[in-house]
Amino acid sequence: MAQNFIDAPATAGEHNPVNTPTTPEPVGRGAIIAAGAFFLLLIVIGIAFLLPKLRHKETLQEDVRANAGPPPVAVTKVSLGQATNVLDLPGTVQAFSQTPIFARTNGYISKRFVDIGDHVKAGQLLAIIEDPQTEQQLRQARATVLQLKAQLVQAQANAKLSTLNNVRNQQLQQEGVISQASADTFTAQAGANDATVNAAIANIAAGEANVRSLEEQASFARVTAPFSGVILSRGIDVGSLITSGSANSVTQLFTIGQSGTVRVFVNVPQANAPDVMTTDTAKVTFRELPGQAFSGKVTRSASAIDITSRTMLTEIDLPNPKNSILPGMFATVSFNTRDAKPPVLIPANALFVRTAGPQTFVVDSNNIAHLRSLTLGRDYGSFTQVLTGLKPGDTVVLSPSDAVADNVKVDPQVLK
Repeated sequence: MAQNFIDAPATAGEHNPVNTPTTPEPVGRGAIIAAGAFFLLLIVIGIAFLLPKLRHKETLQEDVRANAGPPPVAVTKVSLGQATNVLDLPGTVQAFSQTPIFARTNGYISKRFVDIGDHVKAGQLLAIIEDPQTEQQLRQARATVLQLKAQLVQAQANAKLSTLNNVRNQQLQQEGVISQASADTFTAQAGANDATVNAAIANIAAGEANVRSLEEQASFARVTAPFSGVILSRGIDVGSLITSGSANSVTQLFTIGQSGTVRVFVNVPQANAPDVMTTDTAKVTFRELPGQAFSGKVTRSASAIDITSRTMLTEIDLPNPKNSILPGMFATVSFNTRDAKPPVLIPANALFVRTAGPQTFVVDSNNIAHLRSLTLGRDYGSFTQVLTGLKPGDTVVLSPSDAVADNVKVDPQVLK
């Protein structure tokens, strides 16, 4: 169906050409402004509607809190600990005396009498080293001494004869039978023979000294225990080639340790070093020996702090008559230390750590909780030492809830 368009008469000043379409007015910016105004109106209406409800809810909560009263809290009193404390530290057991045994002569092991774990006495024979070279030198030295002694006898005989001839010729010279020169010759010969005797005596002394040296060298073939103890290790067997010395390349024959008394070495922290230095005894226990506690004596300390570990090396002597304590065992050493004054202790569950450090809530006489910052000392497990911030008798809150805050009134419940 055709639609007829009727042109309205143009007003003055308007130009409306025939058949020219009208350009639509832009709507983008106006629409955005309208939408923003609409949403702003919704927000204002929402706030106006919800604000009274929120205020009413807060009023109800305040009324509930006012009617409920102060929050109940568990409290306890700050107490003093014992002046005597027990300090437990790890330690290591070592033999009281322990030394490696090396050969002092060369040769082969011809006999071995002990093995690992054997208990030996001081001077007991451990092994014999076959040293043919030293034995041959000793036989030769002894033969040389015999030869020198024979030479001494001959020299003494010659000296005696020279002395007699000298006396006889001195008389003949006085009688004018021989000249003075001949008499002087006999006198010089007698003196020379006496010197030969003295030289022979000196040679014998030197030969005998050489024999004693070789005898001592030969005695090194008998390896003996330097002290009573236990054979901890063995590095040789029958037929082993042995070289004398103690260098790294030299075979170690045995290691012997004295375990009738053992030493326990403990590294004491710097903070506890002054207390341990004044302690006389310590209790030593072993996990492998349950139910047994050994009393040891604090015998030595380094009296200096190691700059690497900040600890002081301390030694405890521990009797071991049954040899039940083995060198190398791990031990727990307990020291009884005494503080200058009893420590102030607080339960661990009364502490909490915030950005300001360790803190707790202290309840005053008006049942008002106050936040208190603390300086802590030693940790005793369920209790902690407080250096500053509390005094004995203060009331602290245990496991405080979110309802407890600074300067808030609480209902303290004393734990029994």
